Amino acid sequence: APAAFLVGCLADVLPRAPLFAITVCIGEGSCLATYFTTTYEQLFLTRALTGISVGGALPLIASVLGDLYEAKDRSAVMAAVGIGTGIGIALGQGIAGFLGPIYGWRLPFLLVSVPAIVCALLVLFTVRDPERGGNEEAFLQNSCRFEMDDIIIHDNNVTDNTRPLSKRGPLNIGDDSFQEEDDDELRSEVSSESSAPFTTCEKCMMQAIDCQAWGAQFQTLKMLLRCKSVTLILLQGAPGCLPWGVVNSYLNDYFHSNRGMTVEKATTVILVFGFGNFLGLVLGGVAGSLLYRKGPRIPPLFAGVMSIVGCFPMWLMINVVYEATPNSVVTIISVLAGLCSGVTGPIVKSTLTNVTLPKTRGQAFALQTTFDDVGRGLGPVFVAMLISNLGGRTAAFNIAVFGWILCGAFNLLLYFTVERDEAAVQSRFAESLHRTCTTDIVRQSSAGTPNEQEDSDPLLCAKRRRHVSESLQTQGGVI
Repeated sequence: APAAFLVGCLADVLPRAPLFAITVCIGEGSCLATYFTTTYEQLFLTRALTGISVGGALPLIASVLGDLYEAKDRSAVMAAVGIGTGIGIALGQGIAGFLGPIYGWRLPFLLVSVPAIVCALLVLFTVRDPERGGNEEAFLQNSCRFEMDDIIIHDNNVTDNTRPLSKRGPLNIGDDSFQEEDDDELRSEVSSESSAPFTTCEKCMMQAIDCQAWGAQFQTLKMLLRCKSVTLILLQGAPGCLPWGVVNSYLNDYFHSNRGMTVEKATTVILVFGFGNFLGLVLGGVAGSLLYRKGPRIPPLFAGVMSIVGCFPMWLMINVVYEATPNSVVTIISVLAGLCSGVTGPIVKSTLTNVTLPKTRGQAFALQTTFDDVGRGLGPVFVAMLISNLGGRTAAFNIAVFGWILCGAFNLLLYFTVERDEAAVQSRFAESLHRTCTTDIVRQSSAGTPNEQEDSDPLLCAKRRRHVSESLQTQGGVI
């Protein structure tokens, strides 16, 4: 959780592609070092440092995806990330389970860390940091207006001032073929400016010791918490983790010890539940993206309903399923419980992206990761306290499942806040765009006809768009 918050704050002010590569290399380098440990202290240190990679990567990924995809596609993208994470966990467990008993516990750390480091280096040298806010609705809707802002009238002739002098001519409103090549030039510029790893390391160190910068981050945190939708998203995470504490820590042994199942059958039930969760992720991603097209309030409503409905098959798993239950019934109940539990994740993450400004999403997702981590850590502890106080696991598990009802209730409340908060974000972003373009136009008008040095630059309006990110950084915050 601390690593997530630190990296999330840095993600809002530093180039994210090299920051992601550095974060992963720190964590996976420690994972690689685990292979060579000889004492418990060394093992403890390397495993703790690996947590930096796990916790820090999530806010970075969410921040980047928010700038790569439009709001209507974000639920599907978040679902894809969740599915990839699940596949990675399954592969890691499989490698440890099959190779560990044969070759020893050290080898899996080596086999997992080396490919991760290679991928991180590929990100460092090949991935371009996307333009912040480049896929926001306010940006896309106003792009045509910003193109027109670059038209200058000389001697009653409308001239396109966005291209180099050699390409200029009377503007054809229907012809925007020059836009693609100029945008490519701009992307190359942005890539060259943000791909130097050592510069990013130095900026990280400067950011870590800059008290004024951390003061600005604190102000951003306060403004994030003043947004009702952000607060509701954070609150839904912790109670939603309580049933997961039951599933991950107790349910397998509960089926074996309390419901009379064999170890193999109990494990199979958990695997079927996991398959249902995979289907839930897919459903949440696809349905979330489709429902968003009907209105931003519909996906949180769907997520809240599914979270509450998921309590019922979960209660059936706890109270009805036992050794003699037909396999078909066990399969249906387990799939339904997993399906309902998987819908909420991608919708919640896409909603959080939509109600925060591009320059605050790193910190927003750091907060969400922190709340979820606290819930995952305290969930099993809280369930253990319930078991001790209620004198049995069945009653404790039934109460813990109510956590999904609280989670669903907070998601349902988003129905009343998300549309207004999202509109406010887009309004503020549009105001920033307008101020930036207006300032540049006034300067250009006062300077008269641009000189040849200005004429040789890439698309001026595209540069103005890039400057919006810098202006948002100084303004910070959310609604």
